[in-house]
Amino acid sequence: MSHLLSVATAVPGYRLEAAEGLERLRHFWPQLGRLPEAEAAVGTRYLLALGRGQLTGEDIDLVITVSCTGYSVPSLEVHLAPDLGLRPDVLRLPITELGCSGGAAAIAFAHRHLTAFPDHKVLVLAVELPSLNFQPGDTSPDNLTAALVFGDGAGAAVLGAAPGGTRPGLDVVRAGSRLLPGTADLLGFDLRDGGFHVVLDRRLPRVLERTLDSALRSFLGDSDLGNLDFLAVHAAGPRIFEAIERSLGLPRHALRLSREVFKAVGNTSSAAIFFTLERLMADLGCEARRGLGIGLGPGVSIELMELAWTPSEKAGNEARPARERVPVSG
Repeated sequence: MSHLLSVATAVPGYRLEAAEGLERLRHFWPQLGRLPEAEAAVGTRYLLALGRGQLTGEDIDLVITVSCTGYSVPSLEVHLAPDLGLRPDVLRLPITELGCSGGAAAIAFAHRHLTAFPDHKVLVLAVELPSLNFQPGDTSPDNLTAALVFGDGAGAAVLGAAPGGTRPGLDVVRAGSRLLPGTADLLGFDLRDGGFHVVLDRRLPRVLERTLDSALRSFLGDSDLGNLDFLAVHAAGPRIFEAIERSLGLPRHALRLSREVFKAVGNTSSAAIFFTLERLMADLGCEARRGLGIGLGPGVSIELMELAWTPSEKAGNEARPARERVPVSG
């Protein structure tokens, strides 16, 4: 079992609203695209994640960085290493091609690493800038939908082993992955002469509706599927939320936190799961609970994490209303 010592998220410091967009977009804005400032902002948020876990960069043994919307060689953690204070012998694992499921997959990789090396600490970083991939000359529904759905954002988590599962907070009990055969063309990027063009096939929600229930049952088992207290789904968008609800027989409120994240920042791709987990950890309260983390991405792939929440003694002394169990259909 591995423990989420801390979770932190970030979005760009300035938000361009539609009302001012017509005027702003007619002019060149020299502050855009400046890497040093972007590094500082991202590095600060990751330092916050380390701070919540009461660690320093020297305590980190493995760094996993995730992004599918921007490529940096050398990879992101190399640029951040001086500010984070990472050791020269830190292990590094950059992930680029897992898309929206990359954040959940990275947490799962961290969990598996900690199973083999329980004394280690793992820092997971996800930075996504979908605005970089907008194609002004592409009038396809896929490109326009992506412009409406996706948002820039970053997330981080620090994980360590949780011997005996006694530490208060959120634990990853186990993790799994499901690849749906024959769905590789439904989601991803199409690389053309002009760059990356997003692929968002309209069949995707229907495919998820048909397959998600069986994927969860093969991971958890039929008896366990009905004993979940919460679902932490990466904030993919309304049509995906509705497909999940139909597949699992869920009421609308079951994905409340994911819907709130999407309303606030959109789908931040691999970083989205961190936004959901951050809200979840602030929301769970004073009772021990069991749930499931879900990330969906190209492949089509479904990343799954069985999660367990252990409240602190302080939370146990606070009067909080009991939360309703997620009524997954059986």
